[in-house]
Amino acid sequence: MNIEHLKNQKVLYVEDDVAIMSSFSKILQKVFGEVITAVNGKEGLELFKKNLDTSFIITDIKMPKMDGLDMVKEIKTINPKVPCILTTAHGEYDYFLRADEVGVYRYIQKPINISELLKSISEYKPER
Repeated sequence: MNIEHLKNQKVLYVEDDVAIMSSFSKILQKVFGEVITAVNGKEGLELFKKNLDTSFIITDIKMPKMDGLDMVKEIKTINPKVPCILTTAHGEYDYFLRADEVGVYRYIQKPINISELLKSISEYKPER
């Protein structure tokens, strides 16, 4: 798995659990050139609008103010090609159906396995 190219890329990580965000963003900082964090979908959307060169989005689904799926839906109207990875502790079928509708790239169950996440990112092939 070749992830060296990620050192030049920016990731937006959205997670409402501050302890999880703090520890996991430290891991992401070792992989990506820049890590932007937000604590809810509304904040994540605003940060995306200020950082349109974001390469990947990793977001929780269930969050206050705006959930991850609504955030992704809004982001996809701005940039339909940015890959979005959902993280969830829940296996709720309705969320997965909605995720397909808005164009989510992958789902990763919590607790997040960094190897699985990096494999998903390294396997991403942009649409032409």
